[in-house]
Amino acid sequence: MCGIFFCKVLDEAGCGPANLDELFSSALEKMRYRGQDNVAIRKINGLHFGHSRLAINGLNPESNQPVVTDDYALIFNGEYYNYKEDYAHKGSDTLALFDHLLENPDAHSFVNGPYAYAWYDIKNDKVVFRRDVFGEKPLYYYKDETVVLVSSTLKSILFFVKGIGGRVLLNIDALRCDYVLNGFIREPETVWKGIYEIPPNHSLFLNGVDILLKKESFFCSADSRSSVAEKYLKYSLITRDVDAALLLSSGVDSSYLLVKSIESGAGLSLVTYGGCDGSGEVSEVENNLSFIDLNEAGCKFSALQKVGEGRPDCISEEIAFYAGIMEQPTSDGLQVHRILQHLKSEFPHLKVVYSGLGGDEIFGGYPSFNNYQLINILASIPKSFLLVPKMRRFLEGREMLGEWGVMAYYFLYRADSCFVKKEHEDTLRESYRRFKEGIYESVPSGLFERYKDCSSMQLKLLETFDYCKNQLLRDMDNISMHHGVEARAPLLNPHLIMQAVDNKKGLKEYVQARTKISFGKKKGFSILDHDCLEKYKKSLSRNREVLNAVFGEKVCNVNYLLDIGAMRKFSFIAEWLKVNVAVCEVDGETLVAR
Repeated sequence: MCGIFFCKVLDEAGCGPANLDELFSSALEKMRYRGQDNVAIRKINGLHFGHSRLAINGLNPESNQPVVTDDYALIFNGEYYNYKEDYAHKGSDTLALFDHLLENPDAHSFVNGPYAYAWYDIKNDKVVFRRDVFGEKPLYYYKDETVVLVSSTLKSILFFVKGIGGRVLLNIDALRCDYVLNGFIREPETVWKGIYEIPPNHSLFLNGVDILLKKESFFCSADSRSSVAEKYLKYSLITRDVDAALLLSSGVDSSYLLVKSIESGAGLSLVTYGGCDGSGEVSEVENNLSFIDLNEAGCKFSALQKVGEGRPDCISEEIAFYAGIMEQPTSDGLQVHRILQHLKSEFPHLKVVYSGLGGDEIFGGYPSFNNYQLINILASIPKSFLLVPKMRRFLEGREMLGEWGVMAYYFLYRADSCFVKKEHEDTLRESYRRFKEGIYESVPSGLFERYKDCSSMQLKLLETFDYCKNQLLRDMDNISMHHGVEARAPLLNPHLIMQAVDNKKGLKEYVQARTKISFGKKKGFSILDHDCLEKYKKSLSRNREVLNAVFGEKVCNVNYLLDIGAMRKFSFIAEWLKVNVAVCEVDGETLVAR
């Protein structure tokens, strides 16, 4: 929706000759892509508050930010879906949130919607920053002896730090532990040393020069049919004053959202991605829509058909461009970028896009849910890898980790099997430690204890607060904001955290009781690179020196890079390093932010 940026200078003399007001303004410009409808700054008691607005609710100048009174100030990135129910007289969700925090500054968990915001008590000179329960909206922070910075983007923090003569080092440890095994960096760390992400469902308090992180309580309803959960879904679909589209496949999640959007009168455009051959799932979706009166439903269907996408002759340029827009390296997301790029070219005024993201996590759609029981049985059989070769990673991984259970299974399931080997044992164990630390920090308090005897619910929490949080949500926010749209995930509903996992049986029954839709395998998000092996090989060869410097020759051994997925992963990071990293001029060796 927007971008927020905050700065508190602790030692102005230590910031050098820079004009700090101008530097803050220039750093804020680095996140203008997050919202170009209004960019503004307020300086209060020496603190800088900046905001970049993508106007979605309340298309009026009164809702521009920062919102400031004599006593309080607010900068807000996110959505307050049910604001019209709670504050019907308010002109936007931002103004409603301001009043909500005035009445009860600690009641943030009653706000339905994803958010990251800063709330400033002017008279007491205290600032609190908060992030939603799933971490849908990014919020990074940096503190040294001269400044405290909090931002929706890493780029703004990097620009400001470099502007006062500082340097930020590449977080090589995070890359070696997290990216090698999973293709992303795990929160709370980032790809840059000293810059951290406020964990989901946490508050960061700034009082004077002291900062304190606090995990907040969160009320979760055990009733999957609760009115609160239904309202969250409904309001996420209808609370907006701009055009929106649903990314529609033949899969269960988006088909369910289609039915719910029609029932709520959301009036969405329906878009299906045709893929490289121009067909993809289009015919399947068109067949499903033939059973629905789109005019009566207030919907319009379009097929995005881009012939030739993912061809070897253009993949290199495409990856280089993609590396330039991503704040952190990722092994995934290229296809999302393609889809949203085409979507905006067809619908330039579009500001909101819906997807079924979250459905696999909340309702148990991933293979990891179904495979656990079988793998757990096979793990009890000595040398079962002779019968099932894929068991080798679990048996050898269990020995290296020194434990077995749902958490170890999930970690090994999501890890790149090329690196679940004895020669990488230290890296594997450190990555596992970081993984567990991030999980316990992110999952709402008490839920692991509640479901200690339920493997499916444990897997739900792990998928949601690891893979979804660290890759899917981060990539989707980064990519969608770059293209000037807000991505909404109505199925990532906090009031369904405690709903039992049923492999989407309930969603399927709901859809089929109301329509004649048949479900197919969604294809639109698969990366189209099956003919790009030679291009990846050339990229790896061309960037061998920098890859060895970051990951070491043992990791970059050619034997580990024969799989196309691994080749793509390291080609992506090679291009990202080329765009974002430089060698420090002082020692000619340290890798720092460019």
